[in-house]
Amino acid sequence: MLPNLIVIGAAKSGTTSLHEYLDLHPEISMSREKELNFFLEDANWSRGRQWYERQFQSAPVRGESSPAYSAYPLRSGVPKRMAATLSDVRLVYVVRDPIDRIVSHYVHRALAWSDVETIAEALADPVVREWLVKPSCYWLQLEQYFEYFPRERVLVLDSDQLRAHREETLAAVFRFVGVDDSFRTAQFALAHNAETGRTKPTRTGLRVSTALDRTLGPARAQVLRERAPRALKARLRQATPQPVLDDTLREELADELRPEVERLRAETGLPFSGWSL
Repeated sequence: MLPNLIVIGAAKSGTTSLHEYLDLHPEISMSREKELNFFLEDANWSRGRQWYERQFQSAPVRGESSPAYSAYPLRSGVPKRMAATLSDVRLVYVVRDPIDRIVSHYVHRALAWSDVETIAEALADPVVREWLVKPSCYWLQLEQYFEYFPRERVLVLDSDQLRAHREETLAAVFRFVGVDDSFRTAQFALAHNAETGRTKPTRTGLRVSTALDRTLGPARAQVLRERAPRALKARLRQATPQPVLDDTLREELADELRPEVERLRAETGLPFSGWSL
């Protein structure tokens, strides 16, 4: 059974929360594993259609959420593969202030490495900069999809609205996918994947984690990590401070991204009033 709903991104824009909220609706079944990444050629595309179909349960609306689907040109060919595989899919694209998204993406990347450079040094590296900045080029990403999908099958959401006006925003998504838009639950008040209080492995912690993955396999290693005493885990991790962009670098990013934001506003009619540009 194939999906008829995909949350295509953007990374670090609330896709985890949206995935969980959608799954609460009695007419919607989201994949148990959030990021299936099936339409990425270098990820799970080679597993084939039957593998993909097995990820979904029977329901009027079946969905998945893979933010890497909106990372062109770093990830290319996704809309073409999607259109060739899914005949009636609807797409939801959640976006946030593009500069804030870059900072959050950098923090997420820094969590995986104990020796990551500062955000200024990361943005000075052309390769790393592309990985951080291109997913914030929202109109560029949408253009890739509009080559294959009619605009009425793509819904753009402002993550600020999902956070501040959650029930109304979710009701709009429910209408878009054709389910009961009056559904409410107290669980909509829960936050998922919050960005506060994050830590990253120390050098020793990274070596231990790598050794566990190699010895036990990723799944069993993750179970062991989750069951480890809190005091032990604390010794293998360190706090990750929130990076701060200096004014010069922030303005440089704003100049680069402003045309994208202006086109996004013009094409969607959404104000994105809480954004910094």
